[in-house]
Amino acid sequence: MYSIGQVSKRSNVAISTLRYYDEIGLLKPAEVNESGYRYYSEKELILLQHITALKEIGFTLKSIKNLLLSGESTNEKSLKSFYKIELEAIEEKRKKLDVLEKLLITANNAFELKGKADPDDILMFIKAIQTPSNIREAFLREHFTDREIKIIKSLPDLSSNDPRTAQWVQLIRTAAKHIDEEPSSETSQRLAKQFFEISMEWFDQDEKLIEKYWTLIRPEEGMEEKVYGLDRKVMDYIDRIIDWYLAVNVQEENRLNEQKNENDE
Repeated sequence: MYSIGQVSKRSNVAISTLRYYDEIGLLKPAEVNESGYRYYSEKELILLQHITALKEIGFTLKSIKNLLLSGESTNEKSLKSFYKIELEAIEEKRKKLDVLEKLLITANNAFELKGKADPDDILMFIKAIQTPSNIREAFLREHFTDREIKIIKSLPDLSSNDPRTAQWVQLIRTAAKHIDEEPSSETSQRLAKQFFEISMEWFDQDEKLIEKYWTLIRPEEGMEEKVYGLDRKVMDYIDRIIDWYLAVNVQEENRLNEQKNENDE
């Protein structure tokens, strides 16, 4: 038998809390002597362990009490049931924390991209995170092959801490800032080179897949963006600067080939 002070010391639960548990019928001492001192057995210590664990993972005292009253809490079957309940509750809490983490990472990356926090965007992120995965899978299956889907799923997104996400965010933000630049300007061509190189790298050098994906995510005239940060104006600007970049490179390649042919002659 353990005094209330010993139980408090062993469990790190305050004496006042143990008294309150007694008052509400959550954890009764095994014995109260004539002087009113409370004493607890191993049975009560096991119950206190479960109460503490369940309370820590979010159960209310009322719900814990209902669980304890549902059966003999010290037999093997009931103990296993408690452990199962606690593990399931922890897993559920972990899932909620994972969703919250994704939402915060997404909101932070979105702020980095646009430089502002828009409540409508936050609601959109919540909806996107909660969208069943089978909907996205159906869309991918409709438009892409297995190989292409694997590549697309490997792309960085706003909900991840992938270093490539930060690179993409910075690129889109810079493009939006210089959207009125001439395609031939030094800034535009520097951006075009970056867009072209990372696209080829991330899409496994598959230019046809890049074109297919780019076409599918382009919003219709007057419609909202399908991929955050890529509205029609930004996408049109990226198209213009890459077209110029490729044209210049083709010209340079042709010039070098002509020069080589002249040298061979």
